[in-house]
Amino acid sequence: MRSHNLALVLFLLSVVVVPASATYAADHPLTPVYAETVHGGYLYTLGNSTYSGTLEPGATYTVAYEGLLPEGAEVGFARLYLYWAWSKDGQAAVYPAVDVAADGTSLERVARYTDSKGFVSKNDFFSGVDVYALPDLAPGRPLTVTGTNSAEGNATFVVQGAAVLLVYEDPAAPEKMLWVQEGADLLYSNYGITPEMATAQTTFDGEIDMGRVKSATLFLAAPSAGYTTADLPEKNRIAMNRGGESGLPSFIQSIIDLVFPSANGKTWIDAFDADEERQVGTDRRDVTPWLRSSGNTVEVQDRGDYLQFTNAVLEVEMR
Repeated sequence: MRSHNLALVLFLLSVVVVPASATYAADHPLTPVYAETVHGGYLYTLGNSTYSGTLEPGATYTVAYEGLLPEGAEVGFARLYLYWAWSKDGQAAVYPAVDVAADGTSLERVARYTDSKGFVSKNDFFSGVDVYALPDLAPGRPLTVTGTNSAEGNATFVVQGAAVLLVYEDPAAPEKMLWVQEGADLLYSNYGITPEMATAQTTFDGEIDMGRVKSATLFLAAPSAGYTTADLPEKNRIAMNRGGESGLPSFIQSIIDLVFPSANGKTWIDAFDADEERQVGTDRRDVTPWLRSSGNTVEVQDRGDYLQFTNAVLEVEMR
């Protein structure tokens, strides 16, 4: 009898427990794809991309990028990111079929990262980012990218934006350490998910000679971040090397942070910048005072914003 009861309990748990592979909690860590020291830098641009609305089969989405590469520079690493959401066929969740081209030349997709709310309910559709390799770019050359819904049936999706990320090398430029990470982690502190559960964490591995550091800049991208129709206060947070909350009253912690700015990292609220048309939220800021010699860790937390954490870049300029 006990074995039958145990079997029943295990069956019920298998039904009600949300699988870790897809939820509104932080369960899809970003993937490190580049970590090098170069004379050069990087750029990230959304061009003129905006929210597409529903793309029916055969519909095309076009983005123009002006003069991407600086004069005298050469591309060392190049990515195109196509940020999509609400991929469905009727009420069924499906992955989008997309043909992408740059200046008329088809691009090879090198990665696809996806996530969803992860429980059976209305509108449980996939969101994600498709990553493409870009052809060689000459300095000053513009670029036009098109994405076409190539579904054979009635599947539709929306595009929230498309971005180009280039790491470039230039012998005349300063020496910089660069880390690039990418992925798709859907975060939403709702439906039983707390802000603590909806906190994605990513670490930039590697040793930094702090005596040579001139400056450090953190860049993050997250579709849907920074724009809500409800305009909630403190709807998202970014933390750098925070190491956990102190438990002190906020005004006391603020004083300590002012006196000892690098003692326990830094937290920023309502950090991402986006609007109804440009729906890929971005944040770029100086993090020099909070940089550490190794294990630099960043946290992105949803507090009712509803966002998908997709990109993180740390740039450290050396003396």
